[in-house]
Amino acid sequence: MCSACEQGKQTNSSFKPKSCSSILVPLHLLHMDLFGPIPVCSLGGNKYTLVVVDEFTRFTWVVFLKKKSHAAQEIISLIRKNETLTGLKVKQLRSDHGTEFRNSTLEEFCDHKGIGQNFSAPRTPQQNGVAERRNRTLIEAGRTLMIHAGLPMSFWAEAVNTTCFTQNRSLIHRIHKKTPYELLKDRKPDVSFFHVFGCICYILNQRDPRSKFEPKANKELLSCPFDEASCAEEMTDSSDPIIPVPCPLNQDSVATTTDNSLGADETLEAEDSPETDNVSVSISPESASVIEHRDHPVDRIIGNIHDGVRTRSSVLNNFCMYVNFVSMILPDKVHTALQDADWIKAMQEELNEFERHKVWTLVPRPSGKTITGTRWV
Repeated sequence: MCSACEQGKQTNSSFKPKSCSSILVPLHLLHMDLFGPIPVCSLGGNKYTLVVVDEFTRFTWVVFLKKKSHAAQEIISLIRKNETLTGLKVKQLRSDHGTEFRNSTLEEFCDHKGIGQNFSAPRTPQQNGVAERRNRTLIEAGRTLMIHAGLPMSFWAEAVNTTCFTQNRSLIHRIHKKTPYELLKDRKPDVSFFHVFGCICYILNQRDPRSKFEPKANKELLSCPFDEASCAEEMTDSSDPIIPVPCPLNQDSVATTTDNSLGADETLEAEDSPETDNVSVSISPESASVIEHRDHPVDRIIGNIHDGVRTRSSVLNNFCMYVNFVSMILPDKVHTALQDADWIKAMQEELNEFERHKVWTLVPRPSGKTITGTRWV
């Protein structure tokens, strides 16, 4: 091929996958990547997501960050926790050349633990394809969950967390024919507690006082499958989809209109729960927080509900609408009331009633006595 064709028709070489993996145990090699910033902050105020994928099992962890600089400490914490839980050692880390992965904090930790760091070549994301493809899967699935549930963009972290949690227990590894959870934990996952993301559920109100005939349950939205911090499903008040409310979920408390909704599980172990997006309020199942909202019945609203708020100036400008209900001027002195024929008529009727019921008895003025005057009120 001539030089001109080489310059005019050059393309990237394909990156073919390996036919067999040289990794034989979990946690030997961890793939890492970070996506963000997301234009809308999550409920916990986070804008970035750290994605960690195990090479052998394809088990995925997601950690939500407020800043990129927090990634190094979160990676160190994740490695220590998983080494303690599994008894295995992390030997290699693979990522791009981002400063969140290539910094003195993480390098010192890896040198102390004897962990090797592998970095992909610049402008070659194919070399970190495992984490890059997982990013795309989590983002597309999370976007689909939010669209189906009709939730605002601020729930993106809950959607991504739910996607990661369910795929770890549902996707089948094409080589080992097992789920990532089974390969890492050496036991089959329990999916009996799965529910549809954003489905309607009813939570027993055990906190707020209520009368005999007030509703006993609150209507909520299921926004996260399980909360590790409080060992309860995470709910969101359906009347105000901004504040997440962790509440214990009973066996028959979920009501959905789809056929793919699953039952609940009250025996889920805390170590099997996902890393949820941190919220500033932490509530235990015994004191589950619920927020009560009541709407005024529409059939009892007088007038058009779409008119908006009516001010005093607008009422006075169209006073004829309210002539049978209120007085336009409320007098503060008696001589002002005597200038209004309606007030004179009202006062006369009141005096006639006094006369008819014999309320007062007129007597001559006593000499040497102080008379108590009257005041207009």
